[in-house]
Amino acid sequence: RVAKEVPANWKVVMEAFMEAWHTIVTHPQLLPFTGDSNAAYWTWGDNVNVNLTPFGVMSPHIKEGKGEQWIVDQFIKYNGRSADNYEEGAAENPMAITVPEGMTARAALGAAMRKAYTEQTGYDHNDATDAELLDALVYNVFPNFAPWGGYMPNIVYNWRPGKTPDTCIMEVRILSRIPKGQPMPHGAPLKFLTLDQKWTEAPELGILGDVFEQDMDNLPFVQDGLHATKNGEVQLGNYQEIRIRQFQDTMMKYISGELGGSKENAA
Repeated sequence: RVAKEVPANWKVVMEAFMEAWHTIVTHPQLLPFTGDSNAAYWTWGDNVNVNLTPFGVMSPHIKEGKGEQWIVDQFIKYNGRSADNYEEGAAENPMAITVPEGMTARAALGAAMRKAYTEQTGYDHNDATDAELLDALVYNVFPNFAPWGGYMPNIVYNWRPGKTPDTCIMEVRILSRIPKGQPMPHGAPLKFLTLDQKWTEAPELGILGDVFEQDMDNLPFVQDGLHATKNGEVQLGNYQEIRIRQFQDTMMKYISGELGGSKENAA
């Protein structure tokens, strides 16, 4: 459980985690095993949305890959949700596999994780899909709660206003499943990082800390851009930023009184 003060508004920071198409510029090391442009987005009503980004497949931005084994080799180097990043002294990475001839990297990784999770937890994972085992299934619940679904160690985000409108607090929790029959442990203590510290100063985040630092590099410029805009508007992508649009629309409904109470009370 790690929280950090960030030099941007909480909505700006949250929106940076609501689409996958920034990967090509911000996280190029993820492209060999991330279908960034293939991400699917759904919105439900006013308050819930989800981003489904496939892992174990090459990004369409890569013109020439190096084969299915290369996808796996890059995956185990840079995937931020691999269990070995969070468990101190973890033995061998179950993702470090050799892809059988004629099988895709995604199918081979899914099979390996299905077996590994069954052995690690004592629960049968035979019915788990490759998507549940591998992919970024990132939900947002209005206004500021974002849990990852699936079976890998689950990341949970939340964002809160900071001391000024130009700062916020971002908190990250990593949840792992308890093996069958073992007692539920106490929650992890909070590590707090100040504005001047980096996410990489929290070693319990593993390589995820490096990925967050890449995201942080963009945010002060986005915040400056909001102050610099002359028309007071932000232009959003028609599809890739549909979740951000839903969030902004819902927020305005609450502000106007259309949601959360009567318009008379809001006035």
